[in-house]
Amino acid sequence: MRVPHRRRRLISEMNLTPMIDVVFQLIIFFLLASQLTRQEALVDVDLPEAVTASEPAPVAPGRVAIQITTDGQVFVEDTLLSPPELANYLTRSRAASNQPLEVRLRGDRAVPFRFVEPVLRACAESGVTKISLGALRAPSTSEVP
Repeated sequence: MRVPHRRRRLISEMNLTPMIDVVFQLIIFFLLASQLTRQEALVDVDLPEAVTASEPAPVAPGRVAIQITTDGQVFVEDTLLSPPELANYLTRSRAASNQPLEVRLRGDRAVPFRFVEPVLRACAESGVTKISLGALRAPSTSEVP
């Protein structure tokens, strides 16, 4: 008589559901992060170079990107605003946010300061104290061959 052989189920089977969930969450995170980064650069400006420039911080919910073109036009996202409208926009944004508002100012390298000053004044009038300037990293003298 033959002894019945039980087939043993392998214990090595893995549940892939948690791993798939993590992968989908990472995909969504990187898609959103890339979209927010592109929103900051809607207006084409030729940024100045600086040796001390650092990598831009990730776009945060409390950050407003302001672009200034060579002809003095001020854009928030893709909306053209005058300095009084900008001050009102910043005041409303600051009031709507429960955290301090940060402004990232991206000005073309050929923009005269007379176009930058009203933007800085609008920031001061609306109570914004954290302003960062957009610049490209220039090669330092030690990095040039």
